[in-house]
Amino acid sequence: MKHPSSAMRGHAFHFLRYGIGFLVAHLLLIVLGLWAWDALLEDRTEASLQAEMRGPHAMLQHRFAETPAAQWPALARQLDSDFAYPLQLMPLTDAAAILPAKQRQGLYNGHVQIELDSMRSLQRVGNSSSALILGPLDQALPEEGWQDSEASGVAIILLILMVAVALPMYVMVYRLWRDVSQLAQTARRMRDGQLDSRAPRAGTALVRPLAKAFNHMAEQLQLLLESQRVLAQAVAHEVRTPLARMRFGLADLEDTGLDDAQRDALSGLRIDVDRLQHLTDAGVEYAALGRCHQLTRQRLQLAALVRGVVDQFAPLTIPVQLDLSPAGLVNVNVNVNRHMLELALRNLLGNALRYARRQIRIVSTLNEGWLCLQVEDDGPGIAVELRSQVLQPYVRLDQASPGFGLGLALVQVVADKHRGHVEVVDSALGGACIRLLLPMESSVAPPAEDV
Repeated sequence: MKHPSSAMRGHAFHFLRYGIGFLVAHLLLIVLGLWAWDALLEDRTEASLQAEMRGPHAMLQHRFAETPAAQWPALARQLDSDFAYPLQLMPLTDAAAILPAKQRQGLYNGHVQIELDSMRSLQRVGNSSSALILGPLDQALPEEGWQDSEASGVAIILLILMVAVALPMYVMVYRLWRDVSQLAQTARRMRDGQLDSRAPRAGTALVRPLAKAFNHMAEQLQLLLESQRVLAQAVAHEVRTPLARMRFGLADLEDTGLDDAQRDALSGLRIDVDRLQHLTDAGVEYAALGRCHQLTRQRLQLAALVRGVVDQFAPLTIPVQLDLSPAGLVNVNVNVNRHMLELALRNLLGNALRYARRQIRIVSTLNEGWLCLQVEDDGPGIAVELRSQVLQPYVRLDQASPGFGLGLALVQVVADKHRGHVEVVDSALGGACIRLLLPMESSVAPPAEDV
């Protein structure tokens, strides 16, 4: 049973997640731009090559015009050895087949034509049925090294662009991650009860207003909770004195001669005083749990602890079935506070005893590093839409039942303090099943003393 983790991943993860996507999009735009640029320059390339090759073709035309047609093949072989790129004499129809259809008429008319795919220039020899072909023209260039090739040039340009984009983005992502991580750490410390925690000054202008607003909110929250704590303590202190005075007064009245009606009224007053005392004690305990910052890790015999809590309710009006998996949960090093765990179990069992009809079951399991304690009953259960409300303080679904709505709220506080959680589900017995899930160490501890 895994609980979602709130830990932030490192800046490298966020750089890979966002930076690489940005780089890929950036490179795609560059490639598309280069492709569009090459398409726009294609016609200009052809025109420039035509102008460049017009001179060599003019000299060749003059040379072939001075030579009898029967000697043209020999002349072509001789000139081929003198030119820096290949030269060949070809029938006009074969030369026309090399060119696209739109360029063939220009060849028949005696104009120089450029075939860009193989980088060759073609021209009809006078009015004959032969054509001269020069090229591939790029063979005239010296042999290229890997650094001179077009692919290498493009790769180097792309690499430079990637580094130029990646380095500033990495610095930006790291600075943002550092500031947001510090905010998250401060929020977690506040969640754990360290209300005086404040976020350090953010290094980036984007996060700085957020950090200031967060610190202002933390100050206001600390003042509010402190005032509520002082108020709760003052109310509890002031209420206990008149409650004690009422108890003494009720005890004195019991010694006087009272009729039956007066005794019934006196019994009702005693019940009300007990309820006020219970409310005061529960409120003080709820406030004390909220102020608890650090939990001590203790070795517990969990089965003995659960049985001890059940014995506190003796004599039981409803039998309680225990399924404590003793083979795995007798001696475990649980990351819990014993007092808090007993308090949570008492409230869970007290809630079940209040609503159960004939049976109650307490089950403990250990699964993937989580300790699950669940108490289920065969009572009326809790409606799905009300399950989140019952964990809030002073919420009572049944106004006729005793209590003040703090029992399950205390269980929720215990879970929060241990970074666990509470689940309210349906029970196999027919009523409600309330699960308290707490993180624990996976290793089994050595035997501990009985709780």
